[in-house]
Amino acid sequence: MTKKQFGIIFTLMALIVCVGVLSMKLEAVLEQNSTNKSSESETSTDETLSTTEYFYSMRLTKEQQDEKYVADMKAITEDANASQESKDAANNALVEKAKMNDQESRVESEIRNKGYEDSLCMINENGNVKVYVKVNETLSEEDSASIKKIVEDITTLSDVDVTAMK
Repeated sequence: MTKKQFGIIFTLMALIVCVGVLSMKLEAVLEQNSTNKSSESETSTDETLSTTEYFYSMRLTKEQQDEKYVADMKAITEDANASQESKDAANNALVEKAKMNDQESRVESEIRNKGYEDSLCMINENGNVKVYVKVNETLSEEDSASIKKIVEDITTLSDVDVTAMK
């Protein structure tokens, strides 16, 4: 294995670790948000602003991770020293990533078309889908089921977690 291949593999492993750490931090924040109810004295404007910032921040982080992943895969495909097998694997990974990004965008668009202010969809390699929906009130079981149906229709994945964000 050449130094360049080792560097690429090390970078990809570091990226996977970073995504895992971010995922755990996101879970902790979401659990904290769901267990710690805001006091009624807080204004709804502050809550809306923080939720808007949350969606903006998560979308930006997700886009940066996707760009880094695509750049790493393209580097492998363009590397003259890489084996054909690793180039094919990188090409397949790029195609899968593009497919996942398209599905995420379509899910987010469909949810917004249903009347929700904002949404964020994240599909991971394990086939788990996490959907965050910005709502004014609580999300009913019927609404949650409707969102899951949208996700299942677009992605054909059934492991869907829907989280309401105020």
